[in-house]
Amino acid sequence: MLNGTNQYIFNIYHYLLNLRDTLEYAIDREHSKELYETRKNVLTKGLEKGSALGNFLENNKEQGDKIKEKLEEFINDFYGPDSTIIKITEDGKVRVDHTQHVKLFDEVVGLQESVRDILYGYMNYARSKNETDEDMVKLIVLDERMTRSIIAMLVMRDFQKSFGEFQKVMGESNGQPTPQSNFIVQNEISKMASMLRFSRAHAHCTDNETLDLLDFVNEVIENTEGRRDRRNDRSFKDIFDDLNKRLNEYVAKVEPQWKACYEALFKQMVELTNKKPEPQA
Repeated sequence: MLNGTNQYIFNIYHYLLNLRDTLEYAIDREHSKELYETRKNVLTKGLEKGSALGNFLENNKEQGDKIKEKLEEFINDFYGPDSTIIKITEDGKVRVDHTQHVKLFDEVVGLQESVRDILYGYMNYARSKNETDEDMVKLIVLDERMTRSIIAMLVMRDFQKSFGEFQKVMGESNGQPTPQSNFIVQNEISKMASMLRFSRAHAHCTDNETLDLLDFVNEVIENTEGRRDRRNDRSFKDIFDDLNKRLNEYVAKVEPQWKACYEALFKQMVELTNKKPEPQA
C-alpha cells in the first residue's frame, strides 16, 4: 500500500501524465470534450497551493516561479479560452488546428521534462528514506519507456511529412535552396529533430530495447541530414516505414503493461484519499 511519500509522488505523476497526454491532440481523430475538461482541471488545480506540485513550486520559489509561469502559459495556449490550437465548438466538439503541431510538441516535450525532474527528486528522496514503493518505481520505469517512444512516434509522423515536403520543394527547384525549403528546414525539420534529440538525451530508462529504438530514431534523422549513409542504400520511404512500424509496435507492447500498473496504483490512491486527507509536503 502506498505510504505518504509515495502518495505525493503519485499526485505529481498524475499531473505529469495529463501534461504528456496533451500530445494526443496531434492525432487527427475525434477527441472527447469530457477528457479535455478533465485534463484542463488536473493541470489547473495541480498548480494550486495545497496540491503536491503546487506545494513544491511554492516551497522552491526561484525555480518554482519559472516552472509555474511556463505551465500557466502552456495551459493558456492549449486549454485557455483564447487558444488558437484547441477549441471547443458550440456543439461541444473538440477542434484542433493541426497546422500547429510543432508548437504543441515543443511545449509538451520541454515542460514534461521539468515536471519529470521534480518527480525524480521525490523518488530519490523516498529512496534515501527507505520509503520506496516497488509498484511506484515500476510505474515510473514503464512510463519512461512509453513516454520516450510516444514522443518519437508522434513527432516522427510530422517529421516525415515535413521532410517529404522539403524533398518535393527541392526537386522542383533542381536542388537549389528556396525561401520555402529554408522555411521548412528552420521552422519544422530542425525544431522537431531538436525535440527528438532532447527527449533521447534526457531518457532515464536503461533497457536496451527502448534505447536501441531511440537510437534508430536519431539514425534516421542523421540520414535526412546527410550526416549518415542510408544502410543498403534504402529509400527514405522504406526507412520511415520501418521506423514507424517499430515505434507503433513498441508503444502497443508497452502501453498495456503501463496501464495495468497505473490502474492498480490509481485504485490505491482513490481508496487512501477516501480514508484521509492528502499529505502535505
